[in-house]
Amino acid sequence: MKGAPVRHALEYALALPVLGLVALLPHGAVRRLGGALGAAAGLVDRRRRAIALENLAAALPELDRRARERIVGRCFRHFGAAFLDALSARRFDAPELCRRVTWEGFEHLTQAEAAGRGVIVLAAHFGNWEVVPAALAATWGPMAAVGRPVDNPHVDRLVQGVRTRFGNRSLAKRGAVREMFRVLAGGGRLGLLIDQRVRAEEALDVPFFGRPALTSPVVARLALRTGAPVVPVAGYHEPGGRYRIVFEAPLWPAGEDDPATTLAFTRRCLEASETAIRRHPEQWLWLHRRWKH
Repeated sequence: MKGAPVRHALEYALALPVLGLVALLPHGAVRRLGGALGAAAGLVDRRRRAIALENLAAALPELDRRARERIVGRCFRHFGAAFLDALSARRFDAPELCRRVTWEGFEHLTQAEAAGRGVIVLAAHFGNWEVVPAALAATWGPMAAVGRPVDNPHVDRLVQGVRTRFGNRSLAKRGAVREMFRVLAGGGRLGLLIDQRVRAEEALDVPFFGRPALTSPVVARLALRTGAPVVPVAGYHEPGGRYRIVFEAPLWPAGEDDPATTLAFTRRCLEASETAIRRHPEQWLWLHRRWKH
């Protein structure tokens, strides 16, 4: 895009003072700073605020306007805090990060891994999803995670540094399918996100909060073709700069990778994300047009 390198450089220059503060402040203070910056962004970014309110009105119609506005405000604060938290957590070595994590349901992951077919660790743009791969690698060994590179290459270098700590691998979303199969064939852990809208020609129409949502079938197809179980996971902030990481019961694939089975398994995976989001709606990314066709 014409002018993008200049814009990217300017964006990064504007971010440098914030990065300096992240390095100087205690970790808990960095979270508070991120929350404040997120709240400010919520006041300025009227377009995304309107999208979030529209999404919430359709997905959770039982909420009144005031409740939706409260959730949207908290959503902006949460993602500001989560982004700076991920950058700040780079200061922790493996033992310190392990000390800060409380695990719940870890037996679900070990049960899935015992099958010997690899494991798909399934997350969403919810809670603090970036802490999960780092904490897993620091405690139990590395994994590979699929993600979309950040448009700004300067910011992307920071993000990739977060994603590849402690031996983790970051796989670019485009063209990674063959490598995903290799990870699972080797009995590894593969991290995937399921909650983003994808192009219609690549998607299945799957209900999400009661509305058709264009959803990638990749998770289901990988699981059905390899037999790898899917373990939903979410990471949460805890007081004192700590984290809580929660694993849910594995979703075991059964049957062939035919259209009906793939659709049904994709729906089960998306329902797992919806259940977690309903518990903590302020921690999901309502700011994008998930249901746009």
